[in-house]
Amino acid sequence: MRIGFDARAAFLDPDRGFGRFTRALAEALLQVVPGEVVVFVPHGFLVPPPWYLRAASIVQLVRPRRGAFLVDAPAWAFTLRRHRVDVLHLPTWGVPCGLGVPVVATFYDATPFRFASPRRRWQRRRARLMIRSIARATLVHAISRHAASELLDVVPIADTRVSVVPLGVDGAFTPAPAPMTPRHALFVGGGDPHKNLDLALAVWAHPAAIALPPLVVAGAAAADPRLQGLVQAGVARPVPHPGDSELVGLYREALALLVPSRNEGFGLPALEAMACGCPVVAARAGALPEVCGNAAILLDPDDPAAWRAAIAGLAADPARRAALA
Repeated sequence: MRIGFDARAAFLDPDRGFGRFTRALAEALLQVVPGEVVVFVPHGFLVPPPWYLRAASIVQLVRPRRGAFLVDAPAWAFTLRRHRVDVLHLPTWGVPCGLGVPVVATFYDATPFRFASPRRRWQRRRARLMIRSIARATLVHAISRHAASELLDVVPIADTRVSVVPLGVDGAFTPAPAPMTPRHALFVGGGDPHKNLDLALAVWAHPAAIALPPLVVAGAAAADPRLQGLVQAGVARPVPHPGDSELVGLYREALALLVPSRNEGFGLPALEAMACGCPVVAARAGALPEVCGNAAILLDPDDPAAWRAAIAGLAADPARRAALA
């Protein structure tokens, strides 16, 4: 069987959760079924040399482009006529029409239907259109039970075509060999409104934050201009593009990972933090209770005082922190 795999997100969005998932899944497929995967990558990016050794072929695409699946549907169809596959896995950006092969699509969440996220209205409209296009898929991979429920709420698709397969954690995410002294609290994620960076900013902008460790903001949210005031005050530090090895170090040295999102289809940073022995303080929202269970402190995503108290409590109680690690 020849499997087509759209790996563009691994190169175009390497810092975002779905981009990292796409890269990990591509590498896993190439190891499990070497010689049977046709990998589609964006033109002009450096492809890891081992991919060439294990793939049936590496196809560099000038078109279709990210997020332009409507106008690029004919380009996809043309590409698939030249590079025949028996099934195509599209882990991001919807399912164009007229592909002519069975399609497996990955679904993350329905945030654009529930929140003003992304911020720009045209981006939300495009995202909703791509989500609705998933109805064309032969089979949908939902990354959590919560994601599957959201999908069935917004897309007319039979539940028999939806399979829940939770995400996993790369083997690089492991606890420190010896206990480490916490140096910071950590926020990992993008800058979209539903990620709720506002809550972390409110916690550290409060005068009582003087007793808290500094806040490290890693990922796309590090570019948020509102963070600069806290950086200038010496209570926050941005880390814009952390690789996996740097993320492991940040998790291991953190007092806790903060995940205040108002919605998550999964919440991969929470699982990565737990794998590194880092306590998690997460919102009681989206898939986070499903993913974290009773291994995290779950709080209202709109109650900064409760989050400030939880962080201060972990700083003052090493035994509590060790129990959550």
